[in-house]
Amino acid sequence: MKYDRVYIDELRQRKKRRRRQIAFLVIFVVLAVTAGSIYALFFSSWFTIKEIKVSGNNELNHEEIRSLAENHINQNYLFGLIQPYSNILFAGSEVIEHSLKDRYPLIETANVNKNLLNKNLYIELREREGIGVYCKGNPSIDSGQACFYFDRNNVLFKEAPHFSGNLFLVVEDGRNRDFKLGHSFDDAELLDKIFETKRILDELRIVEYQNFLLPENSFDFWIKTKEDWHIYLDKETDIPSQLVALKKFMEEKLSPDRRQTLQYIDLRINNRIYYK
Repeated sequence: MKYDRVYIDELRQRKKRRRRQIAFLVIFVVLAVTAGSIYALFFSSWFTIKEIKVSGNNELNHEEIRSLAENHINQNYLFGLIQPYSNILFAGSEVIEHSLKDRYPLIETANVNKNLLNKNLYIELREREGIGVYCKGNPSIDSGQACFYFDRNNVLFKEAPHFSGNLFLVVEDGRNRDFKLGHSFDDAELLDKIFETKRILDELRIVEYQNFLLPENSFDFWIKTKEDWHIYLDKETDIPSQLVALKKFMEEKLSPDRRQTLQYIDLRINNRIYYK
């Protein structure tokens, strides 16, 4: 019995030592794998981004775009010991996309894609296309009038020269709005009405115009003609009907001599035409 008890105790001790050895081995392997992973991810060059490629930009400079992305991936942590975002796995695509769009209003879309095989970042851009020019203030009052191109989403994205005519839709805003680059025009419905008016004027060749004006404290819009008189409209007006009526009125009832002294034609009330 005593021999059996000693044997059992020795067996327990051997099992206990074996468990300790296995536990030690497991801990060693886990620590080794963890250390190796940390080294591979943060200290080796195995996953380091090799190149940043930019496409889709016409006006924006390649190097400026690349520099902004590099500023993100080269951020230092732990007293400069690691650069986590330089790793292709950790590079923040969404962060770079948002940074680009915040920095450059000219960018409509920005997509950052990773190629894990060759460890490259691909930045694909689409720049905004101007469909009109927006100018703050009244040019007859504001000598330093600021003008911006705007796109199909009504976003002001680039400074523009002040000009007039039918090449671009030009809107001069006297409503004391403080729009800046990256802002959107505040009334999409009003702008749609102005575009509709421009299209009909161009099709019917009713009158030669310079610019569209937004008077102060009003949602009316005026058309400044090249003969230096105005046409008054608002966004509640039945634009097509009123402009067709205007064409007939000018052809049948408004003589060339009378047009020389004309101040305005008011089309803001449907089925009515007032003039002075």
